[in-house]
Amino acid sequence: MKSRLLDGSLRKELWRAPDLIGFAAHWTWIWCVFWSSLFYSEGAFIVTSTADAFALEPLWVTSLLANVITIAFLLMLSHFRNPLSSIRALPWAAAALTAIGTLLISHPATVLAGSIALPVYLVGSVLTGVGSAIVVVLWGELFASLGSQRTVNYSVVAFMIAAVAFLVLTAIPADVSQILVAALPVVSMAYLVRFKRSIPHLARSKKNVHIEKKPPYKLIAISLFFGISFGIMKGLFAPIGPELTGMRDLLNIIAIVGGSIAVFVTTSIYKMDFDHMTYQVALPLMAAGFLFLPLHEPFNVIGTGVHQFGYQYFYIVLWAIWPVLASRSKLPASWIAAWSLFSIQLGQLVGSIASGCMLGFLRTDLDLAMLSAAIIFLILLIALFALGNGSANTGWGFVKPIEEADSSSEFEKSCTRLARQYRLSPREIEVFFLLSKGRNRAHIKEELVISDETVKSHVKNIYRKTDVHSQQELIDLIEGESAPNADG
Repeated sequence: MKSRLLDGSLRKELWRAPDLIGFAAHWTWIWCVFWSSLFYSEGAFIVTSTADAFALEPLWVTSLLANVITIAFLLMLSHFRNPLSSIRALPWAAAALTAIGTLLISHPATVLAGSIALPVYLVGSVLTGVGSAIVVVLWGELFASLGSQRTVNYSVVAFMIAAVAFLVLTAIPADVSQILVAALPVVSMAYLVRFKRSIPHLARSKKNVHIEKKPPYKLIAISLFFGISFGIMKGLFAPIGPELTGMRDLLNIIAIVGGSIAVFVTTSIYKMDFDHMTYQVALPLMAAGFLFLPLHEPFNVIGTGVHQFGYQYFYIVLWAIWPVLASRSKLPASWIAAWSLFSIQLGQLVGSIASGCMLGFLRTDLDLAMLSAAIIFLILLIALFALGNGSANTGWGFVKPIEEADSSSEFEKSCTRLARQYRLSPREIEVFFLLSKGRNRAHIKEELVISDETVKSHVKNIYRKTDVHSQQELIDLIEGESAPNADG
């Protein structure tokens, strides 16, 4: 009976709603700011070239540029300071910058700014780019420490929550919604800090590991290619009639949620490996999106949804790759995640600017059709070449997320399950984990930089909650849980 209760505790650990809300808050913010007309629509503050065709909205370009620069800085920082979340002020700085930036690009702020509305808007764009870069790298670092399948599971459920939140926020008055959206980064970072502190094996992970290995070039190349493809679609599709904006936004959200569900199905049911998910599913879907691009509205809008479906599918697969690379190479998760995020965001920036400039040379539907055909050919050629070469020389290409071993030992899993079952606080979990390793009070005091009286208080609370009377009884409890076939 006890074992069954603990198994239920493990399931609860994998699907805890409060932790999912933090990740969902991040995605809700992204969708509301960049995939809805809440904060901009193509046509406001547009920078127009001499060819009268460069129609990328400044919020997208400015924020994305700031995003790329910030991730590059975090990448350099992670070489000697990791995990990044160990910098205690970083999550709160990210939350503050993103929230302030969101308020500055909101409708009330631009109205009150009057003649300086554009500078205020651009400053807000920069702040959102800097803050959101830190937010996404911190979440990437956390999920890269949890294992591939759990990353997929959390992404699917978080996207479901985010989709509902997005529909609610876009249905209420815009001014009210914009204020609520500005609060989402704070919610996201608060739950990230809480989530990280509640997981024992993360609390005891090595800090400030010096990195001497070469960058993951194959991962960088794949991320850059997908980012460029996405940016090209964004740039070519930037001019859109206002009557179709709502349809586009809704299709994008459906595609994003659909892509996440597809990842869950292909990993959990069909048990596909990373290579086949990338080159047999994601790439053909993105290529199919370009088939619709030369068609007239509303069919070209459907193309963006199909492309978004494939891109989002790959994006989650990308996140699921990070735990494999971090575990196998014994490198900090923040370094792996930052390289990948930097590459895909840089690709988006380059692709969207390049395609936005290309619009000036596309005079007819035939020109656009020929460009789309060339892009489709290139995408499919790369897919065939990659699979034909058996890109297993990536090292992780044939790994199936559902079969990837959890980096935690059975002993660590048992600690986590018991900590959840007995509702230990984050600090008690840290003390509990050290006690389970046989550490004495003096060691715990030094390790956690707390007073002897505080250690005594935590130990007393742990013993009371777990109903044991000594450290040895606590260790026996954990070892009994981690033993195979504990339920007899």
